[in-house]
Amino acid sequence: MGYKSTVNPFQPVHMMRHGMRANAQVDGAQSIRRAAQILRVVASFAGRGATLGEAVLASGLQKATVHRMLRALCEEGLLEQDELTRNYRIGVGVFALHASMGDRFDIRSLAHVALERIRDQTEDTVYLAIRSGYDGLCLAMHEGTYPEKTLRLSVQDRWPLGVGAFSMPLLAFLPDNEVDEIIEYNAGRLAGHDLYTAAQLRTRVSDARARNYAVNTMEAYPTMCAIGVPVLDAQRRPIASICLTAVISRMPPERRRRIADLLWAESVKISETWQQLRSVGAQADSWRSIPPARAVEGGLAQA
Repeated sequence: MGYKSTVNPFQPVHMMRHGMRANAQVDGAQSIRRAAQILRVVASFAGRGATLGEAVLASGLQKATVHRMLRALCEEGLLEQDELTRNYRIGVGVFALHASMGDRFDIRSLAHVALERIRDQTEDTVYLAIRSGYDGLCLAMHEGTYPEKTLRLSVQDRWPLGVGAFSMPLLAFLPDNEVDEIIEYNAGRLAGHDLYTAAQLRTRVSDARARNYAVNTMEAYPTMCAIGVPVLDAQRRPIASICLTAVISRMPPERRRRIADLLWAESVKISETWQQLRSVGAQADSWRSIPPARAVEGGLAQA
């Protein structure tokens, strides 16, 4: 029996081509999403990097797909593979992309003065965090001067979104569909943590929205209390969060509300500065202003 074509001979050629283009577009978009997912997964393992097996487990993708993506990202310089451990880490290409963003996107620098003001006014420790995939990533910490300390979050610490008052604002102030997606994704990572079931996280999201700030008191650290608010962009989406921690004896309900008001006031200032800087037109590249060369007899001359 010979080869039998599966192409419909009565289907117009332009329709077949359109279908092929549509399929290619879908496949291309899926590949981009998967590559971005792999980048976030590798980033979640910080400096030590991720093994192939860890990347497969964390991404939920097939091993062959993950391996192909990892190799392609390494070839593009966005990832690198450690020669000794063979773990995959963020590559210099990501740093180059970050550097090209300039100060307009450096939320840590923009928030520095605000964090200092909060620390000086409260004497408590204050943190800045951003979203990194399905995690909250601590970017900065300004330690308070109050003698009695509590649980300390370290810069570069990364926790699943919704775990801790520093990451809850990054989750709670997202649209419902994104909240559901994140909670569903993190459910497997948080399996066995009875304090962070999907139902409990959804309740805390609702509480944070109703209160307009996140509060965290942990049974594992009964002396600690934390308050967190988001930093919002022009579309009212969280771009960062500010979180203050103190011993619980310093955080009665009335002070919690005052702290939340202070955090919101500084959050608004950061948001305004962020939006102003992002609205500034990009500076022209100096090399683009070099006039093109023109041909003259005997060689080239500048136009």
